[in-house]
Amino acid sequence: MNKKDGYEEQSNEILSHEEREQHEKDLQDLTEAASALFRIPVFFSHQNLFSLDTTRQRFIVRMFNEIKKVLLFPRTLPNTDEYPDTTLENIRTMVNSSYGLVAALLVPTGPTSPQGEPYSPFLQIEPAMGYQYGLPLFLVAERAMLDRAGGIWSGQTAPFTPIVWFSNTVTVEQFFNSVPWKEALQNWAGQVRSGYFAQTGPEFEYKFNSHD
Repeated sequence: MNKKDGYEEQSNEILSHEEREQHEKDLQDLTEAASALFRIPVFFSHQNLFSLDTTRQRFIVRMFNEIKKVLLFPRTLPNTDEYPDTTLENIRTMVNSSYGLVAALLVPTGPTSPQGEPYSPFLQIEPAMGYQYGLPLFLVAERAMLDRAGGIWSGQTAPFTPIVWFSNTVTVEQFFNSVPWKEALQNWAGQVRSGYFAQTGPEFEYKFNSHD
């Protein structure tokens, strides 16, 4: 055994089992972060989790993880990002620095404003700002909210018709295992990647030995 091997063996012995597991996880995270696809940020617009019951909180968390599975990075206000500006300026910053926008509108536990509105007005503002900026939109709504929400959630803004969760008959697990959800997610993710590469790719490519 040479000196280098002895040093590596001694270093490994110093690490505890928990430290080794964390080290391996960190290496895996670093490897995944090296992928250009993994770094594509998207804006995830949803209600404050404290305004939702446990089942609907699980829905939002599951949706967050489903987006990550297609190698996109969902950012939310204020869960993952916060800026020292007003709320509208924060939204604009998020929209301008994202390559897609996904929004979920679920039934809250009660009115979400002193005026008794059934949901936060930012659930209209954020997708609208994303559309104005040209981001690919992906909307998911609980069926009961379609009778209470207008604007972009009315279902009359094709091709941005929301994917509907019939929560009275379909569980969270069933919804995210359904074909309509998977197809819609993959289609939207493809649009996000196309937009990302169109905006970040080189304006021209070198061609050698070409007569074009």
